[in-house]
Amino acid sequence: MSEEEFIRLYFLFRDLKPADALRQMRQKWADPASGVFCRGYQLVGQHSEADRDEHTESDRILASLGISLHYNAGEATGTDPIPLVASFAARLGLLSQILIISWEHLSARKSFGVKTTRHQLVKADFADLSNQTELLLIQWQRRVAAQDFAGAQADHWQITVLTNRAEKLMGGHGYLSGSTHSFSYLSVMIYSLYGKTASGAVTLLPDYQEHAI
Repeated sequence: MSEEEFIRLYFLFRDLKPADALRQMRQKWADPASGVFCRGYQLVGQHSEADRDEHTESDRILASLGISLHYNAGEATGTDPIPLVASFAARLGLLSQILIISWEHLSARKSFGVKTTRHQLVKADFADLSNQTELLLIQWQRRVAAQDFAGAQADHWQITVLTNRAEKLMGGHGYLSGSTHSFSYLSVMIYSLYGKTASGAVTLLPDYQEHAI
C-alpha cells in the first residue's frame, strides 16, 4: 500500500459514513489474496449479498451503523502488511470523525450560559486529541513511505486510548445507537479483525517489500 492510498483510506473513514467507507475500501481491496480481510471475517455494508448469507453474524451496534459481520471460511489469512496499514488508516479516520461529530454537537450546546466549546477544559481536550491524531497521521505517512512498521501495536493501543477519550466528549449522547460510542466499537472491531491478526506480517516485511503494493 502506498502513502497516497493510506491517506485516501484515512479520509474515507474521516469524511464518510462507516458503511460507505467500508464499501469503497472493499471495492479497492476485495481480493481475499490481498490479505485485507483476515481469518475469513469481513465487515460489509448491509443490504449486500453477504447479509443474506447464513454466515452473517448478528451485531446490534454494527447494525446501527449499517454494517454487518460476515464469515467466509474459504478466506485464508494472508501475510501481506496491507491489513495492518489499512486498519490503522481506518481507525485514525474514525477517531477524527468522532472529534468532528463531537465538536459539532457541543457547538450547539451551552453550559452556564456559554457555548460548551468555549470552556477552557473542553477546548484543551479537543486541542490535545486533535494534535495527537495529527501527529499519528504524520508518523504513519512516514512509516508507510519507509515500509517500517516496528512497534505498530503500540500505536494501535494509542489510538484505542485516544478514541476512548474522544467518545466521552459528548457525554450520554455519545452512547446513543449509531453515535460516537458505536464508532469507537467499530474501531476496536477493525483492530481485532485486521490490525491485531495482521501483526505477524510485520516480521515478514524484509522478504515481502519488493512485492508491496
